[in-house]
Amino acid sequence: SPKIALALVAMKYVFHSEAMHAHLQTAIRTLKELPREEAESFITETFIYLKALIPSKEKEELKMDFIKTSEAYGYETIAEAEEKALAAKYEEGRDEGIEIGVEKGIGIGMERGREEGREEERREIAKALKNNGASLDLIANVSGLSEEEIRNL
Repeated sequence: SPKIALALVAMKYVFHSEAMHAHLQTAIRTLKELPREEAESFITETFIYLKALIPSKEKEELKMDFIKTSEAYGYETIAEAEEKALAAKYEEGRDEGIEIGVEKGIGIGMERGREEGREEERREIAKALKNNGASLDLIANVSGLSEEEIRNL
């Protein structure tokens, strides 16, 4: 298939730019046989793969070859493809950050809830002691509340 041919050429000649250019042109021409979306996606993925492996001086030549192919067949440009890939990575990172934030927020909320529950329990105990005639000093020692807080119960 054209996809396999292009992938094999890309892998075989990735470090031999002249040979790759010669074979790549032939492989790219066969992409016309693929459905548009499939060819567009494959060109984008192949370019991103090759871009990471080839020497920097040859990246511009390769980019121009892919741009010519993309323009000839009306596929998205390499810049658009790179932008989409970057946006996808950004979105993934953003989602992961939100998930971490939510988990942290839930943990903080649970801790605050426990603290509020303990505070409410101290108030209930103090109120029960007050209603049963215990001294303010005793209630303050047992509950940890101030005498003023106990009077206001």
